[in-house]
Amino acid sequence: MKAAHVAVRGPLAAYASDAARSRGRLHPEAPSPTRSEFQRDRDRIIHCTAFRRLAHKTQVFVPLDGDHFRTRLTHTIEVGQIARALARALRCDEDLAEAIALAHDLGHTPFGHAGEGALEACMAPYGGFDHNAQALRVVTLLERRYARYDGLDLTWETLEGIVKHNGPLLKREDGGAHRLLPHPQERAKPASRRTREGNESESDGASSFETQPSISGLPEIDIQIRKSGKPDLRAAPQDEAPEAGPARGRPLSRYLLQFDAIFPLGLETFASVEAQAAAQADDIAYIGHDIDDGLRAELFSLDDIARTPFIAGVLTHIHDEHPQLEHPRVIHELVRRVITAFVEDAVGESLRRLARAAPASVDDVRGAGETLVGLSPPMAEAQRDIKSFLFANMYRHAKVMGVWARARDAISRLFPAFFENPELMPAEWAAQAVALEGAERAVVVADYIAGMTDRYALNEVKRVFGG
Repeated sequence: MKAAHVAVRGPLAAYASDAARSRGRLHPEAPSPTRSEFQRDRDRIIHCTAFRRLAHKTQVFVPLDGDHFRTRLTHTIEVGQIARALARALRCDEDLAEAIALAHDLGHTPFGHAGEGALEACMAPYGGFDHNAQALRVVTLLERRYARYDGLDLTWETLEGIVKHNGPLLKREDGGAHRLLPHPQERAKPASRRTREGNESESDGASSFETQPSISGLPEIDIQIRKSGKPDLRAAPQDEAPEAGPARGRPLSRYLLQFDAIFPLGLETFASVEAQAAAQADDIAYIGHDIDDGLRAELFSLDDIARTPFIAGVLTHIHDEHPQLEHPRVIHELVRRVITAFVEDAVGESLRRLARAAPASVDDVRGAGETLVGLSPPMAEAQRDIKSFLFANMYRHAKVMGVWARARDAISRLFPAFFENPELMPAEWAAQAVALEGAERAVVVADYIAGMTDRYALNEVKRVFGG
C-alpha cells in the first residue's frame, strides 16, 4: 500500500455512501448550500449537549486520577481521526465515517464500562440497557434543541451506522421471519472472552445463527401518536421486546424496534463501509490509548507488555533505531507505531475483502453477508493478544477495580432511589417519571442516569444520600 493511496483524496468508490443520494431524514429538511448531508450530521453531533458531556465521562479512569488520561471525548476524537483515515484510504465518505465515530459513544453512562454494567444490571428487569441503543435515543429523542422535532434529525445513513456499526442485529429467514443475533460485540469474541468491565461472558460459545431462538416476525408495536401527529417514542415500554439469544441474555431494545418501525434501518443487514470503518477505528483507538494510559499510570511496564509478541517486535525496532531514547518518548513511539500498524493493516485487508466481494453499490455492501472492513488474521491475533494483556494487567488491576467498584455502587444506589422516589430527580425528569410506572418509569430513570457525567453522578450521590 503506497502512502499516496491514503493521503490523496480521490473519487469515491462505487460502494461508498453518497451524501447526494442519502435516504434522507425522519423530518425532511431543505439541503444546505455549504455542507453535504453528512457534514451537517457531523456538525450537529459536535454541537449537541451529549457530545460536550463526554469531556467529563471516563474511559477507564475517573478524572481525579489525572488530567492527562483519556476521557470519552478524547477517545471519540481519536476514533474520528482514525475513521477518517480509513474511509479516505477505502475511497469512502470521510464525513459519514467521522459522524458515526463521533456519535458512537453518546449513549455511554458515567464511569465508563463499569457504569454501563451497573445500569445494565439495574435495567435487567425492565428490558436491559445497551449503549448503542441509548445513543439512538440521544440523537433521536433526548437532545431537544430544534423547534420542529426532538433529537438531531440525522440522516438515515448516520443512524444506521450508530445502530449497526458492529454488525446486523437480526437475521432474515425464509418467509420473512427474523431471528435475533447475539449482540455484535459478543459475536466478535470467543466463548468466555473477558470484557473491559472485568466480567466473563456467560456465553458457551454458541454464536451461530442456528443456536438463536427464532421469532415469527417482529412483535406488534403500539406507537402512540401525539397531538402533533408524530410518533411518541419518549417512554417506549421494554417488557414486550423479544428475548435475546443465550450469548447475550438480554432483549433487543424496545425503543430500537419502535424507531425501526417508523424509520426502518435494515436491522438484518450489515452497515456501510463507512460505519464498519468507524467500528474498526474504535478498536484501534482504544487499544492504543489504553496502552498509553496504562503505562503512564504505571499499572504495567514496558517489560510486562513486551510479553505479547507483536508489542515485543515494535519495541525491538524502537530500541534498535533509538537505543538511548528516554522512557516517555519510547511510550509515545510505541503507541504511534501500534496505531499505524493496525490502520495500515486494516486498509490493506479491507481492500482485499472489497476486491473479492466486488460490491457495485453501498447496498451490495449491506447484503454482502460479511464484514468487509477488518484486520488480517495475523493482526487480528495480535489484537486479541493485546486485549487479553490489557484485561489481565489493566482492567483487572486492583487500582482500577477499586474505582470501578465505587462507580458501580454509585449507580446501583441512584437507580432504585430515583425509581422509587422520582421527585428526587430534577423537575423536568420527575414530571415524566411520576406519571409512569414499571418499565416506562425505569426508562426515564435510565435516561437521566446515562446522561450524567462522572462528576455530576458523584454529586447526586452526595445530594441524595448525604456525606
